[in-house]
Amino acid sequence: MSTTGPKRFLPMAWRVERVSPTEVYTFRWGRGAGYFTVHRGDIGSSHDDDHLIDTIHIGRSWVDESDVAAQARSWLRSRIGPRRRGA
Repeated sequence: MSTTGPKRFLPMAWRVERVSPTEVYTFRWGRGAGYFTVHRGDIGSSHDDDHLIDTIHIGRSWVDESDVAAQARSWLRSRIGPRRRGA
């Protein structure tokens, strides 16, 4: 396996958050990457960056699904705010 390219940080975790019926974000975090990416829409388990809107450097890897969920909620609060969540 190559040490560069989209599959470098496997395994990966994806988390889809629906803010409203028309606003959806996918959070992707590769093990060992030290950052996660935010994509507009539900990108499934894609490795591409076609819908990339943000990269958050946090300097550590995810531990489990709850860690990914917490980072997703934190990003949503900082960018969207609590007033629009679940609208």
